[in-house]
Amino acid sequence: MYGIYIDKDEALQIAISVFSISLALGIVFAGVDGMLGYPREFLLFLAPLVVTVGSGFILHEMAHKLVAIYYGAQARFRMWTQGLLFMLATSAFGILFAAPGAVYIYSNTISRRQNGIISLAGPALNIALAFFFIILQFVAPINQFFSFLLILGADFGPYGIGAGILQVWRFGAAMNIMLALFNMIPAFPLDGSKVFAWSMPAWIAAVGFLLLVGAAVISPGIVIGWGIMLVIFGVLSKLLFG
Repeated sequence: MYGIYIDKDEALQIAISVFSISLALGIVFAGVDGMLGYPREFLLFLAPLVVTVGSGFILHEMAHKLVAIYYGAQARFRMWTQGLLFMLATSAFGILFAAPGAVYIYSNTISRRQNGIISLAGPALNIALAFFFIILQFVAPINQFFSFLLILGADFGPYGIGAGILQVWRFGAAMNIMLALFNMIPAFPLDGSKVFAWSMPAWIAAVGFLLLVGAAVISPGIVIGWGIMLVIFGVLSKLLFG
């Protein structure tokens, strides 16, 4: 069944994917040494990751699903076992390749424009969630200390990590912005490739807005680093795929 409802099998795959991406990100920040050296702290560390990053991932996918259903398509989340295992393996080396699963869309009538709008729904949800977390940071801040975060120094201050302290909501806002930016890279099968194929002006507008939000919430340096990378991928996509 590929309707709006989520059956038990789909719910199980969603739960496994959410936990896996949270675990992988936890390993990236804590390191294998931190995970093994502070096992109790590491388990506690997973809770804010599930709430902020796990929710960002799955709500991103559910946004795709709901908009696809709105356009008359059938949609269902499917876990990628190989991608999930690869993600966990690379996390041990400090790299997060977030590919535990995605929403599969089944339709012969979805237009390029509709596919582009479906693809924009995920990053748009992440930005909405980032704004929600920013509000929570002001009205109900949560700060937690984790010994293994001390080694990160001041480099991750813009992301809500400093002196071993995790600013949960600020971190969540930053991670959702990064998730949105990553997905807007115009390279298949990422969302950005489908938006770019539909409308280059729409892709430019969406990316420009994301970079502005990233500059305000994280750091102005986001504009330079991500801007250059996104432009390079945009040019390559235009040259290769027209």
